[in-house]
Amino acid sequence: MSETPGRASQDFASEIDAEWLELMGGLRDAVIYIIVEGLAKVTEKSPVDVGTFQNNWLVSIGSPSDDTTMTVGAFAALSAEAIAGYATVDGFPMIYLQNNLPYALRLENGWSKQAPGGVVAMTVAELEMIWSGMEARL
Repeated sequence: MSETPGRASQDFASEIDAEWLELMGGLRDAVIYIIVEGLAKVTEKSPVDVGTFQNNWLVSIGSPSDDTTMTVGAFAALSAEAIAGYATVDGFPMIYLQNNLPYALRLENGWSKQAPGGVVAMTVAELEMIWSGMEARL
């Protein structure tokens, strides 16, 4: 007994849905990896006097934040929550990786001898190379 045309199209649609979900899951995993790497890299490249700038990197999903903190490590936990939350959001909202301290732009423009090339620009260049390598596997 052969399959009916309606059943065959339902099976095909189910296969397409499964492949789409697998592709989107892979893409989401890749984006989360880039977020985690970006956060690690800007933190690692941040010039340190007392650690305030280094500890003010923040990941937010969907909209930018204007938060800052003087507590060491406070945003590490918040950022981990934001990154984990990204895995459950439908679609792909904008992701913000930011440092809102008033002197962040000066540091990015070479104000610190510890990071004369800035922090973000160097990290973006590294992430672009990582993403290029990932694109071929998606």
